[in-house]
Amino acid sequence: MDAGLSVPAVSTGQAGFSLLEVMISVAVLAVLAVGAGLATGGGVPQTERDADRFRRAHDQNWSLAIMGRERRGLFVTAERLTLARLSENGWQTGAILFDWGGRATFAPSGPIQSPGTPDIVFGADGRGTGFSIVFRGRGPVWRCASDGWSELSCAAQ
Repeated sequence: MDAGLSVPAVSTGQAGFSLLEVMISVAVLAVLAVGAGLATGGGVPQTERDADRFRRAHDQNWSLAIMGRERRGLFVTAERLTLARLSENGWQTGAILFDWGGRATFAPSGPIQSPGTPDIVFGADGRGTGFSIVFRGRGPVWRCASDGWSELSCAAQ
């Protein structure tokens, strides 16, 4: 027999990773991926996110005006959307609901409102101000419009 050839002894230590270690690593990476997705907007274009947030704010305030039997409003600027309520002293600016991710261009349809009146007014009878608003920024251009009576419609252009 050749004394120079020897078979290595079987190692008693473990080599590689256990199933538990791999599962924990995958779980940690999944949590990090979800956090990164939420922080960056989850891949939803900025303009679509602005249009969706506007649609929710519009529909909520329209419903609140009807249920509360009071006039409510929204001030729309190129940078943000602000809540308004009618008091005995006139229209009062409320909380800033949110800033747009891009730019918004508001165009009323119908009679011009008096100074100090919100851009969008919701009546207790369900009637509102006619308008269109266009969202520009990262992503496709989105447009939302309402004639004041029918449901708000939003779509990519």
